[in-house]
Amino acid sequence: MKDGSIIEIDYTGKAILTGNVFESTIEKKAIAAGIFSEKNQYKPMVVVVGEGHVLPGLEKTLKEIKQGEERKVLVKPEEGWGERKPGNIVVVPLQQFKKEKMQPFPGLVVEVNGRQGKIQSVNGGRVRIDFNHPLAGKELEYELKIVREITAPKEQVEALYKKYFYMVPDAERKLKIGQGEIEVSLSPRWSANLAPLKKAFSDLVTKHVKGFSKVKFVEEFVEKKDAGKKQREEKTEKKEESEKKETIEEKETVKRKPEEKDKKEKGEKKADSKTGKEQTLKKPQK
Repeated sequence: MKDGSIIEIDYTGKAILTGNVFESTIEKKAIAAGIFSEKNQYKPMVVVVGEGHVLPGLEKTLKEIKQGEERKVLVKPEEGWGERKPGNIVVVPLQQFKKEKMQPFPGLVVEVNGRQGKIQSVNGGRVRIDFNHPLAGKELEYELKIVREITAPKEQVEALYKKYFYMVPDAERKLKIGQGEIEVSLSPRWSANLAPLKKAFSDLVTKHVKGFSKVKFVEEFVEKKDAGKKQREEKTEKKEESEKKETIEEKETVKRKPEEKDKKEKGEKKADSKTGKEQTLKKPQK
């Protein structure tokens, strides 16, 4: 593959030292490794080669293999999550956690000044936090496969759209592909919070997808019906349909009655056809 190729890949990563699988795009392998989560989407990942969507060690391999090819890749720390740095381990006063009404303990993942780390120990009024990535300093092995290369411009746009806005509910997002222009509609509650993703999507589309030079974002207000109101409306519709059906049945009954009477009279006349005379039924006199 070359820089700018838009592809779908499957991968499974494990730590060489322990043999533990820590991530996979394949559901069966995630289940087998005991790391399955219903929150994750188990399907091939969309990647733009050369844009840093994967670790440097994997990026290098993607440029060497073809569609459908699978390879095991050894990723050293310098091509993965980097070496562990002593400077990324800090000590924070326990009092700071008490102010936030938090009870720290070893293994707890916390965020301090925008950085995420894991608590190593709590001793003597001090909390030791490691801000190194959990996989920093470790050699990793990946099973990597290019599932397919996406080449059609429209399909490339759709793939990138799903990659960057998958978390937005379908009812609150919309993609419109025009002649050389793309329009993405987002509800206000999402539009304001996704500025970095909107920029990344726009940059990739205009840079790597042929025929598209403009991406436009609009806020779309969707009217939400009150749940109770909707139920009442459905109830009224059902009632009207039921009344309409009853009215039709009544009309049909009224129409049938004279017909049934005529049939009865004809049947009486037919009964006396052997005598050749029509008889009139009379009440016997006393």
